[in-house]
Parts: sequence; structure tokens; C-alpha cells
Amino acid sequence: MPKLNKFKIYIETGNKGIEEPARFCFNSHVLPLEELSGGTKPGETLEGGYDVHSVAHSMTLVGPEKGTWSLQKIKVDFECENTPPYSVEYPAVELDETTELNIWKDPPLPTFDV
Repeated sequence: MPKLNKFKIYIETGNKGIEEPARFCFNSHVLPLEELSGGTKPGETLEGGYDVHSVAHSMTLVGPEKGTWSLQKIKVDFECENTPPYSVEYPAVELDETTELNIWKDPPLPTFDV
């Protein structure tokens, strides 16, 4: 498992926004996103991230404590140790107090010509 140094997430909210801060769960610890810009109301775009500096076993985007949050576009930029930076995009989804979106993806395998 690679050591995740930091990540940045870009979220475009659909027609159901939230009033509370966006949170993620890293290795079973729920944390707020940092370095935020934008918002989570309908039609808004949120950018945030976190300097993790730990081995990633699991990482999810947590649903709101109440209500529903519709996410139209989600993109995560990862910076792992000893690996070039990479990005992953996710399909539209709705989150609520019982759901989380798995946003951790291992780095792509190296490729080479034979």
C-alpha cells in the first residue's frame, strides 16, 4: 500500500446541496477537508484537500449528517510517495447519512515497452 502524501478533491454539487462542511473518512477517522474554496450548495463547486502523510487503507467521501447531497462531478488528485501524481474521476452519486463514496484508488501500475 502506498503512502499518500496529500490529495485534492473537486466536487460539483447537483440539485441537492448541503449546509454543513464536507468531510472524508481516512483509515476509519472522519476528518474535515482543508484549504476549502467554493461551496456545497446546489450548483456550486467545492475544492479542498488534506495533507495526509500516511499509508492509505481506506478513504471515503462521507455523506451529510442529515439530508441528501447530490454530486454531479467528482475528481481527486493524489500525490503518493515514490509515484507520479495521478487523478481519478467518479460518476455522479447521491450521498446521505448512511452512505459514503469510496474515493481511494491505488496508483496506476508502471508501464513500459517490450
